[in-house]
Formats: sequence, structure tokens, C-alpha cells
Amino acid sequence: MSAAIPADLAALFADASDPDALIGCLMEVYGRAVGADRCLMFLYEPGKGLSRRTHAWQARPEWALARRSDAWEPLPPDLPRQDPMFAMALHDPEALYIDDVTTADPGLVNGAYELEHFGHRSLIHAPLLENGQLYGILEPCAMARPRAWTDADKAVTAWTQERLLPVARRYIAAHGP
Repeated sequence: MSAAIPADLAALFADASDPDALIGCLMEVYGRAVGADRCLMFLYEPGKGLSRRTHAWQARPEWALARRSDAWEPLPPDLPRQDPMFAMALHDPEALYIDDVTTADPGLVNGAYELEHFGHRSLIHAPLLENGQLYGILEPCAMARPRAWTDADKAVTAWTQERLLPVARRYIAAHGP
């Protein structure tokens, strides 16, 4: 284990037998490890084109995402066109580190879309992608102001993505549509 990985984060993956519980705890532990204000977990059932925000944590109640999360829903057909980060996540497993959605490259980030639908100012967009199939996106963010993501944040995110992918797949198998 790398010294950059917080012990409480590493401990979560010691027992991955209950994917729902692990992901539920992960939102706050990982979110705090990268200094986020909020952390969201979006999961996808690639064979059926369905999605759901399954887990969330926010440091303040007003930062909760006001969006339905109790059911699997079809992905909007134009989502890849509206959200360039989502389009990239469909084929590239590398996390994107966006310091400010309002000044980011518009070919990479639709800032107006991010502000309208998510209300965050800065985010990490970490796909859980395997063999061309998108199973999830881990999304910690900063709400009120831009934020520069550090090398330590990037190391923690890469470590978490690698371990979270099989957990997400098991969650979808057990709790999916």
C-alpha cells in the first residue's frame, strides 16, 4: 500500500463483501481524503443503458444533489453530446481533474451544463470502465469555488478507481435493474 493512501480508505476495501455498505462508507471517506465538499457515485448497467446515482455524501446539507436517485433510469440519448466528460468516460478510463468548470476547455467540459445540473464549480470525473463497458463514475467535487486537484488527490483517485470497479460490478449485479 502506498503511503499516500489514508489508512481509513484502505481499510474500507479490506472487506468488500457488501458492495452497498462499502460504497456508502466510501463516499465520505474518499471525499474527505481528496478534500471534496461532496462525493457522488453514479452507476450504469451497460447492457441495458440504465443509470442511477446510488450513493452520495456532502459536507453541508445545502450541497446535496437535488435529483432523483431511487430508481434506475434510461440514459438520455443526447447525454454524450451535452456532457463531453461523459462522452469521454465511455471509452477512456482516465479520471479528469477539472479545476474550474467555468474556465475549462469547452471541448472537455460543458460548464453551463455542469452548473445547471450539478451546481459544482470543480470536480474529479473518475470513470469505472472495463472492456469498453462503463459501470460507474465516481465524482467528488468542490461546490463554491475553483479548486486545484493535487498529485496526492490524483494518486488516491487512481487507487480508489482500481479497487472500486469490481465492487461496482457486484453492486450492479445485486441491486441493478
